[in-house]
Amino acid sequence: MLSCILFDLDGTLVDSAPDLCASANFMRERAGLLALPYEAMREDAGKGARGMLWASLRLPKTADNFEELKNIFLAHYEAHISEHSTLFAGVAQMIADIEAAGLKWGIVTNKAEHLARKLCAAKGISPNTGCFVSGSDLGAMKPRPDPVLEGMRRTHSRPEETIYVGDDARDAASAKAAGVRFIAASWGYVNGGIDISSWGADVVAKHPADVVKSAQALCG
Repeated sequence: MLSCILFDLDGTLVDSAPDLCASANFMRERAGLLALPYEAMREDAGKGARGMLWASLRLPKTADNFEELKNIFLAHYEAHISEHSTLFAGVAQMIADIEAAGLKWGIVTNKAEHLARKLCAAKGISPNTGCFVSGSDLGAMKPRPDPVLEGMRRTHSRPEETIYVGDDARDAASAKAAGVRFIAASWGYVNGGIDISSWGADVVAKHPADVVKSAQALCG
């Protein structure tokens, strides 16, 4: 029986692309480059600082100045983390439905935990379990199973009673490796990645309103 729903953050609960893309364009401007259109970078918003630095500057992780520029990007992003980001339509009601059903929920993201907590606090959401798991902080990021496994440990949930919800093929791979069912959030940053139908999701949800019933059906 369903006990817990774990969520990715960027592209699943929060549309954080506007502020991430603004910070990416800040990096371009400080490099003397013209700003890129929002649409050119939106689908990379779920890939963190590394993805945004590649989208904006074509800067690979192997570059000598990668860490320096990543820290500049993250400092700018943290300072502007919630100026234009919003909850996706239906997310607040979905969370209310989860808590009304007596279910646990948590956040499992590759985003640094302090950034995830700051963003969620600004948008008025916080897991009823207090569970924020950061793959970055663990040193084992999705698609490895470690973040999802840690989410289950912190919520005292077993694989058969847990669902993971995300908008990226890495989320699907992490869930599978952790032995939990996966719901793909088709409203997220999915258009620029691998075809969502190839992820092996147990359910492809079209709207946050579909999540709780789909999760309950999956867990029997």
